[in-house]
Amino acid sequence: NFLFESGYEAGKKILATSATAVFSSNNLMLLGFLKAMKTLDKDIEIDYLIVGAGLTGLHTAYMLSKENKQTIVIESDKVGYGSSGRNTGKITSSHGLIYENISKKYGKEKARLYYEANEDGLKLIKDIVKKYDIDCNFENLPNYIFTEDEDYLNQLKNEYKICEKLQIPYEYLNRIEDFPLDIKGALKLDNQAQFNSKKYMDSLAKVISEKGVEIYENTPVVGLEKHKDFYIVKTRNDKTIKAKSVVIASSNIWHDELGLYFTKEQAYRSYLTVSKLNKPIAKGMFINIEKPSKTVRTYTDGDKSYLVCGGFDHKTGKCDNENDIFNDIVEFAKNNFKIGTLEYKWSTQDYITTDNIPYIGHISKDEPDIYIATGFCKWGISTSAVAGIVITDLILNNKSKYQELFDPSRTGSYLNLNYLKENTIMAYDYIKGKIKKGSMELNIQKEEGKVVVIDGDKYGAYRDKNGKLFVVDITCTHLGCELKFNSFEKSWDCPCHGSRFNYDGSILNGPALKPLKLIGIGDNDIDPDLV
Repeated sequence: NFLFESGYEAGKKILATSATAVFSSNNLMLLGFLKAMKTLDKDIEIDYLIVGAGLTGLHTAYMLSKENKQTIVIESDKVGYGSSGRNTGKITSSHGLIYENISKKYGKEKARLYYEANEDGLKLIKDIVKKYDIDCNFENLPNYIFTEDEDYLNQLKNEYKICEKLQIPYEYLNRIEDFPLDIKGALKLDNQAQFNSKKYMDSLAKVISEKGVEIYENTPVVGLEKHKDFYIVKTRNDKTIKAKSVVIASSNIWHDELGLYFTKEQAYRSYLTVSKLNKPIAKGMFINIEKPSKTVRTYTDGDKSYLVCGGFDHKTGKCDNENDIFNDIVEFAKNNFKIGTLEYKWSTQDYITTDNIPYIGHISKDEPDIYIATGFCKWGISTSAVAGIVITDLILNNKSKYQELFDPSRTGSYLNLNYLKENTIMAYDYIKGKIKKGSMELNIQKEEGKVVVIDGDKYGAYRDKNGKLFVVDITCTHLGCELKFNSFEKSWDCPCHGSRFNYDGSILNGPALKPLKLIGIGDNDIDPDLV
């Protein structure tokens, strides 16, 4: 865990990094100056239910509130405590080498629409910040895509040529002034932006609450049932919500309707650090195209400057030691930038579709009143606003300019070799996880977790910083894959579909809706009848 002081000034500083806080997920804390919202404590009936109070849920609620639609938002944790509060703060239409890929697969018209959609999303955020005078460190900046490897120059140049034809105003650069990496080539897109996403979400939540939208925190969903003309959503505290339409805005699709979305997207973990910046660099946001992924931007707080640096992503449940990744990021930053001590660090989870285009729209053709927004491919800020626009258009008019592009039922997203490859890997991970390997002894140090074998079966054991032992069944409650320990978050992560659980078995990320079975707490408290 990364420790920090509490209080108003410390909280402001933490939020300035665009993180909700810097923590491992078993040690969440609500900053004292944030106003807690109520938990749903009664059955309720509503026209539009939005599940998830991150950027997507709040943008959708904002758009519906402008149309005076009766809407509520429920959130399993706190507003913005998921991926929406753990990002880089970049708001941009410059999503890596996306436009050539879309042009090849779906044609130039769709590629241009993708750009227009994300520019619409960027404009929506700009308009909200301006209209409500939101203090979220909003700043207009260019975004740069670069490479340090000459072998990638042709890919960069091909993207530039396609964007010229699409009238996407990239500028091609051979170097970036005042940026201390050995750049071989770069694309620059002006009029993009960065901000503090958590401060923005807190203010937006206040705006939509004042417009009559109720937001309920600490209200996780455990199921959804279809009735003739409505849906019943059940919460973990045995309350029910009757709704005509449901928007699943929780990054992962916990209700599937046989869309098999868990097979159409993969979960990835990414990492970010914040250090004091002792020598200024070029103003802008920067990301490379080779591996490992590297993202860089600066942040200014009064007279102090900070470097936000990270990336280094990998599939969820596919890392042996997450702390080593932070060491690699810090080493990269020290070798290339004049930085001081490490101030903060955190990680996040994103979902990647097999064609790198999000799913936004009707969950299926048979269920037009359930809407989803998922698979943002690590660009969830602009696309969260796009989701709010598209879903609202579909609700109001049953059509959207961008409907076909983001259609969750599009065949191109799964009729491809990448889809077959990824699901072959998932099947392998499932089988591999069932092989019984692990320690036969509970010789576990403080803040260490590992797989253990008890009476011939595999379990997950973790000892907290106070020495208390937690033992859980590490069979994922989603589809039965075996979980892997995350050394930074102190969690059990699923390599198949990205569900994540705290060391005590509680859910951190879906699509799982049921917690892990807690076998025992304490060395002498493991129930032999359960094992």
